Amino acid sequence: MNDLRTPLSKVRGHGAANEGVQHHIAARVSAIILALITPFFIWGLMKALPAGYEGFMAWIASPFGAFTWLVFITAGLYHGRLGMNEVILDYASSHGARTFFTLVNMLASAGFWLVGVLAILKIWLGA
Repeated sequence: MNDLRTPLSKVRGHGAANEGVQHHIAARVSAIILALITPFFIWGLMKALPAGYEGFMAWIASPFGAFTWLVFITAGLYHGRLGMNEVILDYASSHGARTFFTLVNMLASAGFWLVGVLAILKIWLGA
């Protein structure tokens, strides 16, 4: 009732003009990286898994395997975080809910990435 702004001024700064282009480019770049790294990831898994657990660990301990895993986990979690942010921003009903779930999404993605990277580095470096 006390809001004297026009409908245009209420929506200005929201939507695609705000950060939609940057988000679109980031999603496409991460998708391209995933599309390029996935064949190497699958090829490495197919070569490593017939040898069982030891073959799998040996593949991760190799520089090629560690690099493939690091790129795959980084691009995959980033791409997933972008997609979940889109869903949260589209369907969360209030500003507080959007903020909370966006923060949870960011922290969960960062936590999973950190655990994955530390595990890969521990196997690769033999610590």
